[in-house]
Amino acid sequence: MALGNYTPFRAKHVECVKFGNTAFAEADLTSTSLALDTTFATNNASPLLDLVGDADTESPTKSYAFAKDFSTSGNERSVSEDPLLGSDTTGTQNKEISSADNSNIEVELTCVYRNPVPLSIFNDTTKACLITMDNSESSGTGVVNFAFNNIIMNKVGDLQRNSDGLMEQKVKFTCRGGTSGSAISVTQVTPSETWTRFRAGLDYAEEVRLT
Repeated sequence: MALGNYTPFRAKHVECVKFGNTAFAEADLTSTSLALDTTFATNNASPLLDLVGDADTESPTKSYAFAKDFSTSGNERSVSEDPLLGSDTTGTQNKEISSADNSNIEVELTCVYRNPVPLSIFNDTTKACLITMDNSESSGTGVVNFAFNNIIMNKVGDLQRNSDGLMEQKVKFTCRGGTSGSAISVTQVTPSETWTRFRAGLDYAEEVRLT
């Protein structure tokens, strides 16, 4: 039986939502020797913002920001039939099928804060986002990385207080979509891991850890 993930991913399984000012290179997205999280950490040693972090051990009332309710949408492509001159042998109008460019992939999430709200990611220098989820299925499987590259921050706003007294804020960004490529097998030496990656767009990739 092929190795797969059988445990549902839930909101609490989000390990990180990180933004960085250094984009993934094309070689990073096609690499067969480095996972996306490893590459992101190398490119962005000091992330602009990590929306999932550990609580401050010095002050129990202080906590890092965290994220919830993230979703992706888009990457549609419209296909149309353009009339041509003449008709075929049945008398039907000759037509040519053409397709429009792929749309952008749009990502939305909600940030929750206890302390001052950072605006550092609402900037033209914000280039990459990494979302990692781990459902604790095993020590190897049950981990997935979502990498968004050359992103454009469209919205960091709608700050409001929720019923728990915490501040919530909507974040929205886009990146280029595109057709999916073939699966890429990734064998990483340090740390020792194997992944399967898919390019689900020109600037969007996701990978699942196998071991």
